[in-house]
Amino acid sequence: MKPINTSVFMSELGSLAAYGEYSEEIAAKSAKKAFVPVNHLGSELSPYLLQHAKNPVGWYPWGPEAFEVARREDRPIFLSIGYSSEHWCHVMERDSFNDPEVAGFMNETCIPVKVDREEHPELDNLFMEVCRLQNGSAGWPLNIFLLPDGRPFFCTTWLPKRTTGQMPGITDLMPRIKWLWKVQPEDIERAANELYEMVKERFEILSGAKNRTGGRIGKLKVYEAFNDIRRVFDIRWGGFGKAPKFPEPNKLLFLLKQAEETSGASKRDKSDAATIVDVTLRRMWRGGIHDHLGGGFSRYAVDERWLVPHFEKLLCDQAMLLLVTAKAQELNQNSFHRLMAEDIIFCITRYFTDNNSYSQGFRSAIDGDTPEGEGRYYLWNENEIKQILPEGDAGLFCAAYAVLPSGNFSNEVAGSQMSWNILYEASTVNELAKRYGIKGSEVGKRLYECRKLLLEYRDKRYPLRSDNKVLMGWNGLMIGALARASVVFEQTEWREIAERAALFLGKSLPDKSNNWRRCWIDGHATLEAITEDYAFFLWGVIELYKAAKHFNAGERQLNDWITMAKTLADTMLQKFWDDKNGGLYLSHENSQYEFIRMKSAEDINSLPSANSFAVIALNELAMILEEKNYSDQARKIIGCFSHYASENPLACISLLTADLIWKPVKKKPEPVPEVKPIPTDEELNAPEPELTVQNDLKDSDSRRAARAARRERAERTATSDRAERAERRSARAHRTARTRER
Repeated sequence: MKPINTSVFMSELGSLAAYGEYSEEIAAKSAKKAFVPVNHLGSELSPYLLQHAKNPVGWYPWGPEAFEVARREDRPIFLSIGYSSEHWCHVMERDSFNDPEVAGFMNETCIPVKVDREEHPELDNLFMEVCRLQNGSAGWPLNIFLLPDGRPFFCTTWLPKRTTGQMPGITDLMPRIKWLWKVQPEDIERAANELYEMVKERFEILSGAKNRTGGRIGKLKVYEAFNDIRRVFDIRWGGFGKAPKFPEPNKLLFLLKQAEETSGASKRDKSDAATIVDVTLRRMWRGGIHDHLGGGFSRYAVDERWLVPHFEKLLCDQAMLLLVTAKAQELNQNSFHRLMAEDIIFCITRYFTDNNSYSQGFRSAIDGDTPEGEGRYYLWNENEIKQILPEGDAGLFCAAYAVLPSGNFSNEVAGSQMSWNILYEASTVNELAKRYGIKGSEVGKRLYECRKLLLEYRDKRYPLRSDNKVLMGWNGLMIGALARASVVFEQTEWREIAERAALFLGKSLPDKSNNWRRCWIDGHATLEAITEDYAFFLWGVIELYKAAKHFNAGERQLNDWITMAKTLADTMLQKFWDDKNGGLYLSHENSQYEFIRMKSAEDINSLPSANSFAVIALNELAMILEEKNYSDQARKIIGCFSHYASENPLACISLLTADLIWKPVKKKPEPVPEVKPIPTDEELNAPEPELTVQNDLKDSDSRRAARAARRERAERTATSDRAERAERRSARAHRTARTRER
């Protein structure tokens, strides 16, 4: 669909350029009578909201209070969505939201509302789609102006304080919004109506309400999707497209499914699919996106070679890459896959768990920014390394990881070369062994010891902030990935880590009415669970069941996991199922101030769509329980989105994978009740066989009593059956007599 043309509305915003004196007058008044209103985020639990709790901006959390104030004071809402570990969210908080001048403009113009996207992914998905429609792209921080009824009329992303080139500054934008609101409110209403109609039309297509076929996606469309991926594959550096580069695990999982023996693809296509995955994983492993000391992977790299990352680490990224690694090992056993899996799990147990806390779940994110600057925690200079490592090993390590005297790390904004180095693998062990005339095993051992020493030193630096939210959905992904990896690599302790997390969620997230909460933090379970929480955790619990069965767990444990999975599936279908068109809505029916209820099968960055994982999980559950209805529901989800996914395969690549996985399940046959024949008189009077059971039945009195009791039961049964037969004969005779009378 063609994006909304915002030039008219932007020209109206820009028309205030002719009123420069007015803008200066507003700015002068704002500076003169600036005030600091009440910031309402101080009692929130989200680390992201608490980062803004001391801003001079009068922030509200998302909820009815903010909308009520906006209606009462007749002001627009400024909704800002971000998350705690995102670099540009930190930049805007530091340069704009913490600035008294900017705060003055915001507090006079609008009602500011802050949202943590990890707490409210349904809002993030909704307004991201709105921003893409209006501007053609979206990102974080995501900033949207809303009417008091919740309808958006203008969207943007990161804003500098002052206008820079084509990028409007927030100090210029706010007065223009205020002027339009007061002087030309009909233009804002018109913009909101146009945007709403476009969003409504777009969501009708996304949700399957339009052009719904009800069928499956089809092999031809799957093949076309595979060719699309093959075309954008970077043969030299791995991954897809140009910079910035994301790991895109959903595409990798699709390729691994294509590479399977049973996929139906040609031999060449299978080979190409496996090669694309292998090259991408190995290039990422060597790059700076990989933390060579502490393990795990950053969210994305700003260059095509994976060298310079944005340094935040998200739980969902680690989970999806661990799943990719486990499935790659299933396809082709390789020591590299084991190394990568161990590396990710080392990162998870070290940074995403808290052994000193009651929580056994996984925290959501590790920040990459420190007071010393973005990524400084991960950067090194050559002299620093030479002081830490033994003299003979420092040169070897610097050669292995591209450490230069002048540095190899460039500032993303300024483009200037710094004196700092990001570690990436510039030479392999074999290359170093050949260069220095040392055995490869010796090189590997020395580099391992160097990494240990540098990690110990790095641990003493200013600690990274972590987002301690335990999210039901993201934990479900990690639980499932750990369970799958434990089976593939035969590591039962990984399964035990996953089990502890699942049991913690099962104990901590359901409320007294057995409604699940999606977030646990500091001893509090908050926010109603939504579709992605149920779908991801359901899949994780099923993977735990399969792992428990693989490791020969007891029947009781297997029943417990299946009972939990069935409860999650039933609740998800009850709360989010679309009875009219099939598929699962992404939010609750009664979500306040959500101007439209979204339903989609599009993936969001590294996260698969909730509907695609619901297909996989429901179908797995159907096969385990032999209950056809779950498989039918999964099939209906595919049918709901199949047309849109066929037209937009790369956006819905997880649904294509789910469609390849789906298998029909036959209805479980109902047991036929056993009909026992009526005993004859000879059988009733037949002598009893010698009893050889309990000692207390061996005496003759006990045997006689037992025989009498059995005979009495048999006679009662026979009498009852005779009476029933007599009653049926009487009924037939009665009907025959009435027929003759007629």
